[in-house]
Parts: sequence; C-alpha cells; structure tokens
Amino acid sequence: MSTQSEAVPRQPADSARSVVLIIPADKDFVVLVRSAVGHLGVRIGLTMEELGDLRLAVNEACALFLLPEETDVDVLALECRFTEVGGSLVVTVAADSEQRIVPPVDGFGWNLLSALVDDLQWSDDQERAEVRLVKRPRSRGQVEQPATPR
Repeated sequence: MSTQSEAVPRQPADSARSVVLIIPADKDFVVLVRSAVGHLGVRIGLTMEELGDLRLAVNEACALFLLPEETDVDVLALECRFTEVGGSLVVTVAADSEQRIVPPVDGFGWNLLSALVDDLQWSDDQERAEVRLVKRPRSRGQVEQPATPR
C-alpha cells in the first residue's frame, strides 16, 4: 500500500488544499478512503448526516472501479484526491486502465452517488478514468430546530 500527501505551502484559508491517497484496487482498503473523507469532511463543517452521505458516496465511487462485473475492466490501484475548495470538499477517485472504463450510469450505484453529493462528474480518456464528487456543507445560517410537541 502506498500513501502520498502533497506538500502544500501555507495558503489563505480559501485556497485549495489537497491530500492524495493511493490504495490497492481492493475493497478491503476502501475503509482508508472513507476514514480520510470523514476527517476532511469534519474540517469543512459537514454535519453527521452529510458525513454519512459523503462516506457512502466515496464507497460507491470506489466500487465503480472495483466491481469488474460492472465495468469489465481490472485496475491495479485507485488514486483518491481530496481537495478543500471554497468551503467544499472535492473528492476525485481515479484509476489508470488500458481499456476504456464506462460506468453503469443507469445503475443503482450511480443513482445513489447522484443523490448523495452536490455535483458528480465522470471523465475517461482511454488511459485514465475518474469520478469527481463535490460535497458542500449546508448553510451554517440554517439551524435545524427539533419538532416540539403541541
């Protein structure tokens, strides 16, 4: 297993900051990605519900590459990049492949991804495929009030 984090010079709080995690293409290592996204999600102020949604979305994004019966392609490693941008967390899961990877965009996993994140994109240039997720925290001005009995 190889992990890598980029050295980032000190920047203003609104600048992009990235962490990169490279894991073997094995479902047993996805827990590391879920853990990293949970920590970084807390940093940007996601609620517990939003963290749960994002962790599930990251799990599904990794599964797009790890389920060869759905993509018909085997990959060796996943590169997961987490970038804080303007109060949002951008998560990119990518893999190199000798074959074009086409995600099952009409499948359950893709529909679940769409529902869990604020933005979802897929790109594939025949050598590298990636799925990009964006999660924004709810407005901090909106405070959920518990229902009171009447």
